[in-house]
Amino acid sequence: MALSLYVHIPFCLKRCIYCDFVSGVYDPEKADAYIKALKSEISNIAGAGPFSTLYIGGGTPTALSASVLTDLINHIFSRFQFEDNYEATIEVNPGTIDKKKLQAIRSLGINRISIGIQSFNDRELAFLGRIHSSQEAEQAVYSARDAGFENIGTDLIYGIPGQDMVAWKKTLETTVMLKPEHISTYELTVEEGTALYKSLKSPLSSIKFEIFKEMLSEENIIEMYEHTIEYLSSHGYTHYEISNFALPGYQSRHNLNYWNRGEYHSAGLGAHSFIKGNRYCNTDNLEAYLRAFSENKSLVKESEYIAEDKVLSESLLLGLRKIVGINIESFSTRYKINVLSHYQNEIRELQEAGLIEIVSSGCSYETNLRLTRKGLLLSNEVFLKFMK
Repeated sequence: MALSLYVHIPFCLKRCIYCDFVSGVYDPEKADAYIKALKSEISNIAGAGPFSTLYIGGGTPTALSASVLTDLINHIFSRFQFEDNYEATIEVNPGTIDKKKLQAIRSLGINRISIGIQSFNDRELAFLGRIHSSQEAEQAVYSARDAGFENIGTDLIYGIPGQDMVAWKKTLETTVMLKPEHISTYELTVEEGTALYKSLKSPLSSIKFEIFKEMLSEENIIEMYEHTIEYLSSHGYTHYEISNFALPGYQSRHNLNYWNRGEYHSAGLGAHSFIKGNRYCNTDNLEAYLRAFSENKSLVKESEYIAEDKVLSESLLLGLRKIVGINIESFSTRYKINVLSHYQNEIRELQEAGLIEIVSSGCSYETNLRLTRKGLLLSNEVFLKFMK
C-alpha cells in the first residue's frame, strides 16, 4: 500500500472569494515563523517512509520566495526516503511564479506541478478574486514546461455566476490546446464562511443581487459537466474520478492514495493524517500553531480512531469517487465482509434509481460497484445512503 506525505503552506497573496481552505494573506514575518515550526514538525514525524508521493499544497506554496521554498523542499528530501519512482507535486498559482522559481523547484526533485488556473476568461477571474489574467495563466503552463516539468496539472472551475457554455467551452479548449497531462474541473460551490457566502447572506451586500441574478441553474451546471466529460474524453483524457481527468499514465497518484484509503502523514496548519486506523488533525489557527511550537506542545487538535462500521462506509464513499468504482471481490477480502450483502438494501434502492451499477471489471470472475453517469451527477445523494 502506498504511503503519502502532505505539507501545507497556508499563505496566498490574496484570498479568493470562494476559498474555504486553511489559508490567509501572506505576511513575511509570520511566514518565516511558520516555516520554522513546519520544518520542526516535519522532523518529528517518526519512522515514516519510504514515501511514494509528496504533495505541497495550500494556500499558495509559491507565495513563498524561491530561497524559502528551496530550504523547505531540501529539508523534506533530506529527512525522508522516497521510492525510486516517487511523485512529488507542488501547487502553484499564476502570478506567483516565474521561470527561475520553477526551475529551482524542478531541480530540487519536485516532478509534478498543479496550476490553479480556474478560468481563461478575465471577467470570471476577476469575479473569483484571482490575481492573474488569462494570458498569465497560459504563460504559466508554458513556463512550467520550459522549466522541465513533464507532468503538469491544471485546475478549472465551472458554474461561475454569469458564465455561459460559450465561455466554459473556450476555457476547456484553451486548456486542451496547452496539453497538460492532468485536468481537474470543479463546480463552484458556496461554502459557509467564504467571502462569497457572506456576500450572498448579507442584506447590506451591494453585489448580492447581481450574484443572485447571474447564478447558474442546475440545468446549466449539468450541461457543463456533461460537456466536460464528452469533450475531454474525446481528446484523450481518461475520466478517472468525479472531477478529474488525465492522459494515460498521469493520474494523480497522491489523490488516488486518498481515494483508495491509503495511509498518509501530513504537516502544517490544519493538516490531516491517517495512520494505522487513526486520523489526526492539526489546529487550523495560525497563532495557536506557532504558540504550540514555541511551547513545545502538540500541534494536534483532534484525533480519532476510525471504528469498523465507519471504516466500511468511508472506504465505500472514497472508492465510489473513482469512475471504475470499487472492486467488489477486493473490497470484501480487505474488510472481511460481503459488501453486496451488507449494503443490499441501499444498493438495491440506488440501482432502481439508476444511480449505481454492478459491472464486469474486465476479469471474467470479478465485478465492480460504480456510479452511473446519472449517479455522477447526484453523487452526494448516493454517498448519503451509505453514511451511518
